[in-house]
Amino acid sequence: MRGFLDQRHSEPLVAIGEEWDETKGLSICQRLAAEHRVRWYNPDLSIEEKRAMGILDEQVARRKLGGVFRVPSDEIREEAMANKLSQFEPGTTFVVCGYLHFESLVEKLRKKGNFVETRVYLRTLPNIKDLSSAELVLMGERDKIPSC
Repeated sequence: MRGFLDQRHSEPLVAIGEEWDETKGLSICQRLAAEHRVRWYNPDLSIEEKRAMGILDEQVARRKLGGVFRVPSDEIREEAMANKLSQFEPGTTFVVCGYLHFESLVEKLRKKGNFVETRVYLRTLPNIKDLSSAELVLMGERDKIPSC
């Protein structure tokens, strides 16, 4: 991430958007944003927003089962993330998110007219790195997580 931040871009780097669990404290990306004097924000829904949208239970249940598959409420979260990421001033925003959201979030951002360049760094879940979103959904169905 530090290497990316040191690169020159055609548009200035204005922010780092990071899917981050608000209960985990300060992230590495938050520290890097402060060092480079750019804005950091979490484009994901807060716990309260997930509860209000009726998806909190499904999201929590997935985590309890290991969290390596998609659930229907991911579409809601990703649409919210794409909306938040598309609202800010022109320039480059680095987005850090979980692999389960990668394909769908990129697609949603592109549909909103954003230019998206992608990089995948997957070390913790090598068994899913070559699976498509559809295959990840099938994994979730196989594990029978209850839908909201």
